[in-house]
Amino acid sequence: MENKHKRILRIPSYRQLKRVDFRDKRVLVRLDLNVPVKDRKILDTKRIDAVMPTIKKIIERGAKQINIICHLGRPVGIDSNFSTLVLAKEIQKRLRTKSEVAKISNDYKSPSLKTSYKVYKNIELFENLRFDKREEENSKQFAEELAKLGDVFVLDAFANIHRQHTSMDKLQDQLETFAGLLMEREINNLFKIMYAPEKPFVAVIGGSKYKDKISIIKSLSKICEAVLVGGMTANEMISEKEREMPNVFLPSDGINKIGALVEVSQEGVKKGIFDIGPKTIMHFKSILSSAKTIFFNGNLGMTEDKKFVHGTNEILRFITKMKVEAIASGGNTADIIYDLGLEGGFSFISTGGGATGDLISGKKLPSLNKLLK
Repeated sequence: MENKHKRILRIPSYRQLKRVDFRDKRVLVRLDLNVPVKDRKILDTKRIDAVMPTIKKIIERGAKQINIICHLGRPVGIDSNFSTLVLAKEIQKRLRTKSEVAKISNDYKSPSLKTSYKVYKNIELFENLRFDKREEENSKQFAEELAKLGDVFVLDAFANIHRQHTSMDKLQDQLETFAGLLMEREINNLFKIMYAPEKPFVAVIGGSKYKDKISIIKSLSKICEAVLVGGMTANEMISEKEREMPNVFLPSDGINKIGALVEVSQEGVKKGIFDIGPKTIMHFKSILSSAKTIFFNGNLGMTEDKKFVHGTNEILRFITKMKVEAIASGGNTADIIYDLGLEGGFSFISTGGGATGDLISGKKLPSLNKLLK
């Protein structure tokens, strides 16, 4: 993040939803509703649940019309398997209206706009933004077409804030823009730990995607007292001999593919280490025990297999028993937290994934920069 943001710890007041009067206005809302779908059934609704307060707040603020835009998956052209109809039905349920979702044909050329779904008396959800290739091109022309759907714009798609796409970036040039409630919570919580954490600050980083995680680790090592690393990321660091950061701690023991306890070494990593071992768990807990702020991103073992969830579960349970500011990020991490019923032990669980990682690692985020102006 650029230096000019180091004094910004909250979304500016003039961007806050609670300060806006939407009476007699059409509100265009960009949400992140990119949920997992199989056989046209939603497998996880957390991202939908997370943005419902924004929709309800806009209704409360007197909006004449609410037009929602979003993307779903990575369609190649127009593909009914990625239609937002399944999302419209889920939103309609949460608004508790007895009417059925109605398909509407609109007089627009864009495949993303010529079809919408009425989910409430004054709320429509438009088709997948990625049905129009211009969405990912950050097209000024497409932004002008989208802007016709509203008098003002509410951006509440934090999980997509790292992408310089039309609905995230160029659209902000067309309409007065406000931050949705989820966007505000994400930014406020993440900026707080980045620029004003209560010390000691300890981060726990796991998962895969080593190339992404190493930049996060290096950034956090500059502001944390300790960074604890596990999972595939730790294995890669050991393989790459990435040890030049004195406050970054790697596992000393682990669990191999047959469930046996092994010492961590380059040779052991080559054969496969799938979870952290008991010595590492105790070491990590001893470092965490003095923390006042904790950031947890990525699992510490191959948690897709139940044989390798112990390390992650132990550390998560330990954190939730502490009286600390604890923030978690990452879809797989969030799934485990909710499965264990530990969400009450975290101050905030980010929906961001890659967006959170890019923000923490200091990458330039043009879409966010515009929102903070």
